[in-house]
Amino acid sequence: MSRSRTPSARAPRTVDPRSVVVELAVVVALLVTIEAYVNLTDAVVRPVRDVVGASTGIDPHLVRTAVQGLLVLGGLGVLAAVAASEWDLSFPLSVPERDNVGLLGLATLGAAVLAGLQILPAVVGSGITTGDVAAAVAGLPGQLAGRTLIGLTVFVAGMALLYHGLVQGLVRRAIGRERETAATTLLSAYFATPRFGPSLGVAQSGPWLDVSGARLAVTVLAVAALAVAVYVAERVDDRRVRAAAAAPVVAAVALATVSFWQGVELPWEALTATTRVALVGVAAYVYADTESLLAPAAVYGVYALVSLVVQSAALRAALGV
Repeated sequence: MSRSRTPSARAPRTVDPRSVVVELAVVVALLVTIEAYVNLTDAVVRPVRDVVGASTGIDPHLVRTAVQGLLVLGGLGVLAAVAASEWDLSFPLSVPERDNVGLLGLATLGAAVLAGLQILPAVVGSGITTGDVAAAVAGLPGQLAGRTLIGLTVFVAGMALLYHGLVQGLVRRAIGRERETAATTLLSAYFATPRFGPSLGVAQSGPWLDVSGARLAVTVLAVAALAVAVYVAERVDDRRVRAAAAAPVVAAVALATVSFWQGVELPWEALTATTRVALVGVAAYVYADTESLLAPAAVYGVYALVSLVVQSAALRAALGV
């Protein structure tokens, strides 16, 4: 259901600084837990894949994608159940209302454009043509089979559930609806963007998530600095002392920005980071407006499908098919 747009509903709510610190810490712990869980499922499934493939003749890659996808979505489902019970978060799956159709259409169009931007390196480097794109579109139904379809399903569901059902829900609890889109975009994109190199297509084992040691250290530093600043602000009246306590927060944010762009050396790498930030922002905005996880799922679904076309077209151009 679309939220009310009356002036009273848009009035900014008072933010509790303590709540911001607590919810931010919960989000970081949640992302670290999911990253560790996904890595664990990969370590467990990888040896089983070869055994099953050798004993049954089933494609081992299909086995790995299917089993790991089920485990990842199952883990996210357990976290969602805990969040609904302990933190009173909701995970609405209602069909968006009619007055949201226009916004949803623009959002999915934006997702398609963002996915299409990935083709720029191929346009410059391989001379991709409209024929390559047309052939890729015609071959799309054939690609949507087996592990590709499973991987895309896990990606779409995982992104919507993790970054919007869980992260955006916790952000909303801390700072209110008026600020949730910007905060969710910055926080989620920080962990959804790869550390290095251009990225084409979508993840095959779950949602985009990259909790590197450097990013985690910077995030923990930022949360700790914010906690100290809040503590000082509540107990000290001297403005100079408060300003001094807030300085480490500003420094941590600056360090996080540097960490985010670390390893970006080529224009295509910057393009990857920028498009992912924008994609998460579009999905966060449409979820905030429609109040349905089906909306961000549609955004990620369109992005995933167009990414398949882009990937196929780029490959055709590179191979000269």
